[in-house]
Amino acid sequence: MKKKVLTALAAVFMSAVAIASVTPSRQKVPVRLPGVPMDAEAIYNPQGEETAYIMNVSEYGAIFGEEEQEGYKMAVRRSADGTTIWFRDLNPGFNRYSDDEEYTWIKGTIDGNDITVRAGQVVYANENYGQKLYFEAVTLDESSRVDTFLDEVHFTIVGDRIVQADDNVYIAVYEDGETMDDAGIYMFFFRYDMQPVGEIEKTVPPADAETQQWLLTSNAMPRPVSVARSGDEIYIAGLSEMAPEDYVKGTVKDGVLTIKSGYILTSNERYYIRLIGATEGETDDWGVTSFNIATEYTFEANENRLTMTPSDMYIIEASYGFTNFYSGIQNVDIFPYAGDKPAVPAAPEVEYDELNEVLYIVVPSADTDGNYINPANLSYRVLFDGQPYEFSTTDYLGLYENMTEVPYGFTDSWDFYANGPQHTVFLHNAPEWTTVTVESTYTVDGVSNTSAGKWSGITSVTGDKPTPESMTMTDILGRTVTNPSPGSIVIVRSTYSDGSVRTEKRIVK
Repeated sequence: MKKKVLTALAAVFMSAVAIASVTPSRQKVPVRLPGVPMDAEAIYNPQGEETAYIMNVSEYGAIFGEEEQEGYKMAVRRSADGTTIWFRDLNPGFNRYSDDEEYTWIKGTIDGNDITVRAGQVVYANENYGQKLYFEAVTLDESSRVDTFLDEVHFTIVGDRIVQADDNVYIAVYEDGETMDDAGIYMFFFRYDMQPVGEIEKTVPPADAETQQWLLTSNAMPRPVSVARSGDEIYIAGLSEMAPEDYVKGTVKDGVLTIKSGYILTSNERYYIRLIGATEGETDDWGVTSFNIATEYTFEANENRLTMTPSDMYIIEASYGFTNFYSGIQNVDIFPYAGDKPAVPAAPEVEYDELNEVLYIVVPSADTDGNYINPANLSYRVLFDGQPYEFSTTDYLGLYENMTEVPYGFTDSWDFYANGPQHTVFLHNAPEWTTVTVESTYTVDGVSNTSAGKWSGITSVTGDKPTPESMTMTDILGRTVTNPSPGSIVIVRSTYSDGSVRTEKRIVK
């Protein structure tokens, strides 16, 4: 049964890697120990002057180990008298349930250069499901077991930066429960370094530039982009899938569009992202390819097409300090989109994770010939043994009505998740079945066309099943990753007890 963790899971890999496995060793001890504080209410919208910050932090999990993360977006508010401070997104990814709900804030007290933050504050509250998650400070023993719950954690003001005072203290997010297994530890954060991000100049087309909807094709899924031209300058929004609203600017000279690397993109909810050009470098002894960051990347340009040159160059979404690469595309071609027309959609693909009772579904936004189709007009349905399955409000608490056709972009942040073509569906009380297929339907101007259903290859959900014995993860550039960042694409290679191997592309939640 899936543990009922909502936004918390946005910071953890929701997949065959069991939710419990991203934590250090747990002990069967009561959570409500003396000295482990838990507040009753969350803090919303505190009064104070707000400053945007960028946060670098280390994250730790028992399976994925330790990994440096940089470029997290966060905010700080200070009271008028300078004695109180509030942090938003001090625990990245945990402070909000959905886009239409308020952020929770964590309160601290300022005394000189010291900031004291009391443990036990509510970092997440969902009244619909009666769930709360708590900000706790802990220490670990030599075996990475939780050793001590602390009443508070301290930060130090160093100039305009805020850093953690003691890197041996870990900030964790807990759910209330009778045992540590019930409560869970979703991620440890430590080595905090926060600094004001200052003014980031956003690139926007001039008011007199006409914006058109074009289509971007590459070695990944096609997607729409916005293109505007003013003289020799071209503005493009959508080169980054993680920050699709941000424009970058290039200049055309002698039929070549040149865009500089390093634009800071701000429309991603969680990260400040850099968009860069890169070329493949040497391959190390482990077969991992290095990448060389280019100062610019170029397109052959005419009135109706932009074609990247050379075609094997990458456009990469990187972290703020260029240390992490999230995703990259090659063979980029950008041209005007003729608009929505009836088409037969390409067949979705589906994989079943028996351990967690999860369907991983890929719904292409392309027709059977590989041409782009607008995902806003797509829906999909799950069929068990050829019969469409109805997701009911009884079994799926995030639904307001029974659902057979699932809109392409639908997510309830509970049992249904959508990230582009990648869809995750947790199953509850599904009927006994032998095969599972997924079909998609594309509807334009009242004309609906349904894809073929691609059989998953699953022959039964009963009887003995091979169990996963080992797993490796790489990013789409072939580099081994341990603690992938939320929103990134990873390639998961699982080896099973019967010797079989399964490779999947997944989106980190």
